[in-house]
Formats: sequence, C-alpha cells, structure tokens
Amino acid sequence: MSLSAIRYLLPMLLTIAPVHAASVPPGVDPAQVLAVYPLPRDARPEQLILLQGVEKDGRFEISEHTLPASTPAPDSPGPMPLGANLLEGMTKRTFGIEERVSATLQDGRLRIACRPGTRPAGVLLQGPWYLPRADVVLQAAFSGAGRFTWQAADARLAAREGALDLGIVAAADKVDSARLTLAPNLDRGSWRQFTLLCPQDGGQLTLDALTLEPAAAAPGRPPRSTWAWDRSEWRERGDALIDWAASQGLGEVFVTVPLLEGRVAEPEALAAFVRRAGARGVAVTAVEGDPHMVLPEQHAPSSARARAYAAYNAGAEPAARLKGMQFDVEPYLLPATVLDPALRDRRFLELAAALRQAAGAMPLEFVVPFWWDGKRELLRELARHADGLAVMDYRTDPGQIQRFAAPFLDWGVEHGKRVRIALEAGPIAAEEQRRYRQVEPGAKGDLLLTGHEGRQVLVLLRAPGAYSQGRMYALGGSRIIDGSATTFHRDKAAMMRLLPQLESVFGAWKSFHGMALHELR
Repeated sequence: MSLSAIRYLLPMLLTIAPVHAASVPPGVDPAQVLAVYPLPRDARPEQLILLQGVEKDGRFEISEHTLPASTPAPDSPGPMPLGANLLEGMTKRTFGIEERVSATLQDGRLRIACRPGTRPAGVLLQGPWYLPRADVVLQAAFSGAGRFTWQAADARLAAREGALDLGIVAAADKVDSARLTLAPNLDRGSWRQFTLLCPQDGGQLTLDALTLEPAAAAPGRPPRSTWAWDRSEWRERGDALIDWAASQGLGEVFVTVPLLEGRVAEPEALAAFVRRAGARGVAVTAVEGDPHMVLPEQHAPSSARARAYAAYNAGAEPAARLKGMQFDVEPYLLPATVLDPALRDRRFLELAAALRQAAGAMPLEFVVPFWWDGKRELLRELARHADGLAVMDYRTDPGQIQRFAAPFLDWGVEHGKRVRIALEAGPIAAEEQRRYRQVEPGAKGDLLLTGHEGRQVLVLLRAPGAYSQGRMYALGGSRIIDGSATTFHRDKAAMMRLLPQLESVFGAWKSFHGMALHELR
C-alpha cells in the first residue's frame, strides 16, 4: 500500500486502546495513563522497548513498537553486493602443509607471496554473504608474477575440502584484470569461499579489487512505473496524466478502477484511457489496496473485484485491455485485536489463492514489503499464485536498496516470476522514537508492562510511578526519525539520478521487471 494510503488508514488501525477505566489494568490509576498499547500475542519484551509515534494533544500516540533482543541473533548471510570491492568485507586464511604462503589483507587490498613447493597451498577468502542468482561474473584487478588458480566452494564442497575451478589469473608486473565465470553447479545460496592456489614454482600477487559484476549489459531497461491512487487522475485528467507519464519515461501506471454491481463502472471511459495511454507507450494496470481484504469475510468481495477486471479484459479489444491487476493488501497494518498476527500469513495466502482463481489468465501481482524476505515459506507458497511482486524497498541508501532487493529478485529467478523494485518519494511526517529500559523491582518507571484481559499490554504513564503487577521501564532518551532514510521526497532529483545505477545492477537478474516509483508526481 502506498504511504499516503497508510497515513489515511493509520488512525483507524492503531492498536492504542481508548484510555478509560475499562481499558486500564486493575490497580492502575486511569488518571495517570496516557495510552494502553496491546502487544502481539507472540511478543517477547526483554530489557529494552522502543516506542515510535507523535505527541498530540498532550498524548504520545504510538504508531509502532520494537522489542530488541538482549542477545541479538547472529546476522544471517546477506547477498554478495554487486559493484563493491568485496575485499573490504572479506577475511583471509592461508593454508598448506609446507607453510609456503604469506598474505596480508588491508584497506581492501590483498597481497600474497608464495614460495616454490609441490603441495597445494594458497589463500581462502570468506565473507558474510551468499551468491545471488544473478547473471554475474567475478572481476579481479591485479598485478604480480605467476599463474594463480581461482576456485569457489559451496557448503557441500567446503565440508570435504573441495572446490570448483573458475579460471587462471596470469599475473605480470603491470596492472591487469580478469573476468571469472562462476561454475554453473556451484550452490550459490550456500557459498562459503573463494580460493587462490599458489603456483608450484612460486609467485606474488597483489589483488587491488575483487567485484561481482553483471556478466553483460542489459539489452534495455524494463519500463519504470508509478501509482495514481486518485481515480480522478485518469478519469478526469487522463490526458495530463499520460503526458506526464510519457515525459518521465514511465511505461506503466497503476490506477484505481471503480466498480459497480460487480463490473467495471465505466468500461468505455477506461477503454478510451487505456487506448490513449498505450498509443504513448504507457500500459495501465488496475490496483487495489486494503488490509481488511485479508480477513476471511472479505475474500469473496475481493475476489469479485478480480473477476470484474478479468471480465473487462475478456470483453475489450486488445488495445483497450488492462495489462494486469495488482493487489496491495499489507495485512500487518491490521491491529492484533482485528487479526491475530499468527494468522496473518495463512490468511494472506488464502486470499492470494482466491484472487488467483478469480483472475484466471490475467496477470496478478502483489505488493510486499522488503522485510518479508525472511518469510521463506510464505514466499514459496505465494509463487503458486502470483505472476509477480512489487517490493516496497523504501530506503534511500543505495547499498540498502540493493541488499533488500536481492532476495526477491532471487525468488523471481527461482520461480520464474517478475519482480519490480519500488522506491518512495512521498512525504513522511517526522516521528519521535522513545527508548525505555527496564528498572529494578520497586523502582519508578514511565512504562508498565503487564497483563490485561488475557494479553500483554504496555501502559504509558503521565508521570513516573511504581507498580507491582508487572515490569517497569524508565524513559532513557528519544530521537527524531525524519523519514530521510525512507523517502526521496526532499530530493526526488537524487532518486532519478540513482535509477540508472540501480537498473544496471538489477538488470543482472532475469526476473527484474523495472523500478516502481511512488508519489513521483
């Protein structure tokens, strides 16, 4: 869902209970309570609680919470980045029973010296990554003397001290470069290391840079796209929307299409708009978005909307047909009191199955957040129903954008699906993040964690107090989150300058279906 839609729905979706006597846990003075905030049933608060929201009318309205673990879980491997010097994030280890190898790795440069010998020896290079499913090569910039063999190993091969050859680097005094093709039978998801084998007659190698690069330039970038949530933009100002989209180099717009009695309300107007847009090289896709669609009682009416779009396309001439339909549901926006978080994924997949059946052969796309990358089971099942995904990769740092996109682009390659990567350019209001730390029993705090009506709740107090029926947390500090890490709203030109770089990188995945830009206009 667009951030503008979220801002509209948020007041209705917040899980802050009204502060009246019935909602306040027993033993707590309602006059001292600013807010009561129910936690998800599977929440496990520890020493620290972060609350984010805005101060309004003397109350801190909470929009979200974070429960950091006292002992953070080990970081899972991330995708190996494209275009970056991998040596800056790698560790090295020499090997060989003849102990004829010395090596230094410093400031992104590797130096190896090998004495002559007959037994295998060399350097292992490891890093906190897995290899993505992109069409990429390993590129090395080097100098030295000798012929060094390059190898790669996945978990299976590394466990038995095996490896696959990638090629030979013949080093000379001058700076040179080599492109090494990854072995097709290498399990990229369990990549463990690269190996540099020393020549038997010895040698020296200085590796100035090691990067992962697209194997070939993309034949042409996929079309960019954007959302037009206000239906009047195409219904009343369609020509202006088309002119603007064409001037921005956009190849697709997502529009909301009103329905009436189970059918497209104005099929002639929609057909005329689609034809005019198509004549300018702009495709049109119908978009729907409401978190409540995930509720079982909403599956049937939601499916009816998909059937209405499919029926419209079936009756329209090719030039007037919608390119597809997109559903932006975002079940996590529903409060736990409306839908148990433990059921969100199941209900979402049930909805996806119903929409797939209703859509028939019409392309069906779902909008998902980048942090769903860890929901492997959900994404695996979603591949049965979706023709593609639009990933809300709402970050402004290029490295983060690429890192968060890679798992979904890999998913697209694995399942033969198309994947758009979406960036945000709309305004985001600044919010305050407050940091609460648990205090000793009997000490005063500003936040009470207690049980009420069968679940855990946070009780935000007007003034520090001490309560025995739960754990107390004291406010330790706060900071303002201004949205600059999430949206390009303050510098849309920077986003436009960044797009070619991202498109070049993402073009290495055959699943890449283009960049989607929210609130570009």
